[in-house]
Amino acid sequence: MRLPKLKSPIYETQLPSTGEKVLFRPFTVKEEKLLLIAVDDDEDIQIRAVRQVLQNCLLNSKLDVSNLPIFDIDYLWLRLRSKSVEEIVTLPFECRAQLPEGETAKDEEGNERNYCGTFVNVPINLDTIEVKKNPENNPKIELQDHICIKLKYPTFETFQKVMKLKESDMDSTFEVIIECIEMIYESDTGKTYEKQYLDKKELIEFLESLSGPQFQKIMLFFETLPKVRHEVHFRCPKCKHEADVVIEGTKSFLASEQVTKV
Repeated sequence: MRLPKLKSPIYETQLPSTGEKVLFRPFTVKEEKLLLIAVDDDEDIQIRAVRQVLQNCLLNSKLDVSNLPIFDIDYLWLRLRSKSVEEIVTLPFECRAQLPEGETAKDEEGNERNYCGTFVNVPINLDTIEVKKNPENNPKIELQDHICIKLKYPTFETFQKVMKLKESDMDSTFEVIIECIEMIYESDTGKTYEKQYLDKKELIEFLESLSGPQFQKIMLFFETLPKVRHEVHFRCPKCKHEADVVIEGTKSFLASEQVTKV
């Protein structure tokens, strides 16, 4: 005799990058187990587990998680976690307001400190967190006299390379930029040069020919990428210290053991 199959609820949201409607289901106990196993592994394995579970739960058959911009993945993961576990997460904050001059306090280990040190758990509703877009971020960049470049938002793999970039490592910087080039075009004539028809050597020579200010326009695109961002108002119940704290990135919202000092 076959056991009956349970039906999962279906939820709807939108991709921040395009506004495309996305249908998803909560992750199952089996998928949650996969995530828990990955917690003890290195970051790459954790990322692969998250992407696999996210891909499993998306009901849009043509949507490939590996091709989504990093901020789309962050946003979808928070929505998925909200519907699979619960909407509210609690993040710990430590009050670092300075004590009056000459006063000290002791922590649990008996060490003296000159700040309040009160720990406060702040609840955050994951469903209220949105992707914030910087008005300076524009994938269409005019470099010179109608010669323009159109970039695409980096995927997770590309974003990891962006985070590791060093100013002195121009070869790696070019690699990241080339991965994100969609096309080069002339805005006055409409003529386009799509990357798929261009040789990599041509693209490198094109980037090398840019002036400093022109190259900085491209780098500004990466520096102002949209991101999951939320402002939390903190108030210490002991010393009454208040502060507005900006939290960014999926890890910050789900790392319940990571204490934010304010």
